[in-house]
Amino acid sequence: MPDSLVADSVETALGKDFGSISQVRYVLTERADGPLLVWVAIDNPEPSVRRTIYRKELELIDRFPDMDFDFNLIPAMGRRAEELAAGARVVFSRQE
Repeated sequence: MPDSLVADSVETALGKDFGSISQVRYVLTERADGPLLVWVAIDNPEPSVRRTIYRKELELIDRFPDMDFDFNLIPAMGRRAEELAAGARVVFSRQE
C-alpha cells in the first residue's frame, strides 16, 4: 500500500477517534524525520479527560503497529490551530 494512503488513513483515524471526545478542540499532525507528530489540543485538561485521551493513543498505537507516533497533549486555551503547531496539518477541528 502506498505511503500516502497509509498516512491518509492514519490521519482520518486520528481525527475520528480523538474527535469523538467532546473536550478535544483540535488534532494536528506533522510528518517529521521518523515519527508522526500528533498534537491533541483540549479545552479541559482534567485527569479523567487526559485518561480517555491516553487510552485512545494506546488504541491507535495498537491499530497502526508500523507507525511511530509522537503524541503531544496540549491545552487549547482559546488559541487557533495555527497558533498551536505552526506548519502542522489540521485533521480535526471542533466548531464552537
